[in-house]
Amino acid sequence: MAMAERDRLFAFLDIAANGVAQVSADFPGVTDTSSNLGVLALQQGVCKATFKVRSLHDARADVLADKLAAHASAYGFQAEKGGAYPGWTPNPASDLLVLCQQVYAEQFGPPASLQVIHAGLECGLLAASHPHLDMMISFGPDIRGAHAPGERVEIESVARCWQLLKAVLQALAHRAG
Repeated sequence: MAMAERDRLFAFLDIAANGVAQVSADFPGVTDTSSNLGVLALQQGVCKATFKVRSLHDARADVLADKLAAHASAYGFQAEKGGAYPGWTPNPASDLLVLCQQVYAEQFGPPASLQVIHAGLECGLLAASHPHLDMMISFGPDIRGAHAPGERVEIESVARCWQLLKAVLQALAHRAG
């Protein structure tokens, strides 16, 4: 890569949106929208930068992705959008959440903590493909070092999730019956 091209790339990367772009107004302390440079590859003189844009709201992710593409174009680079992961905004007033919290307390004693995280969740995929669903929650085991070589899962928490899932399904069946 020529030095002038390298310098142009570094200038673009220096101002490219990378990190938290917006904090949630609905969930204090939670990232609403962000981007990160995931892969930077130079192969046969061609440089490719891949950014991952996430948001609780698809429209905000689109705005940030458009901003990144515009910055790339301003520096003379080609940019394309693709591979978006749909956002999902949890509903703290969800009847399903209330039921899950009740069942959790019955099963384990202390109340469950409600946590909103900034991650790509399957709920976003389900909500995008089934917009008629009005109640959804996400829960899972305790994971340490996710997506890294040392990733670990707490086995006891997997058992608790299985127990909770069975109990919630039983409670839903009793409601429907």
